[in-house]
Amino acid sequence: MFHLGESQELYVVKEVGFGIYLGEEENATEKVLLPKKEVPEGIKAGDILEVFLYKDSQDRLIATTRTPKVRLGETAVLRVADTGKIGAFLDWGLEKDLFLPYKEMTRKVNAGDEVMVTLYIDKSRRLCASMKNLYDLLSKDSPYKAGDEVEARIYEFSDNFGTFAAVDDKYSAMISRHEDSSHLRIGDVIAARVVNVKPDGKLDIT
Repeated sequence: MFHLGESQELYVVKEVGFGIYLGEEENATEKVLLPKKEVPEGIKAGDILEVFLYKDSQDRLIATTRTPKVRLGETAVLRVADTGKIGAFLDWGLEKDLFLPYKEMTRKVNAGDEVMVTLYIDKSRRLCASMKNLYDLLSKDSPYKAGDEVEARIYEFSDNFGTFAAVDDKYSAMISRHEDSSHLRIGDVIAARVVNVKPDGKLDIT
């Protein structure tokens, strides 16, 4: 089974003039194309390649040997390449930009902005970006302790809990709701200090 939005190792099944076909077995009938310009030199039938699977501009499943900046289950800070009527397009290191729908934005974005996103598969089985639902994806095993100075990116506000931030764009952190954060905006990168490391590893910062 092919895994959209993930990296996986596949066998080279067949060579054609415009690339190679890959499958889960050496004689697989279900195949995905790796375009010729990305085929490593000396590759042959039966070899194993690690590739990332996504959809091309014609909505076809396709393989790439490039490493995307974000995969399913991950977060990343990506640059906004362009905006349009239905959303924005992000540079994620692949030939086709990643679509960020307006409904998945937590604020309006402009070309050149850097936004923290995750990857999801929409109802049409296409890969899209979202600025929402980042909380559970951030790491809780930071090397920091109380008193350490850190850099954090603001990604969500909650009236009940406070201001959610990602330290080093990676570690889960929060500013208490009792602290005035009215001057902050989603996407701001701030200097902060760790005031507490919770038992589950999440950071309280100020």
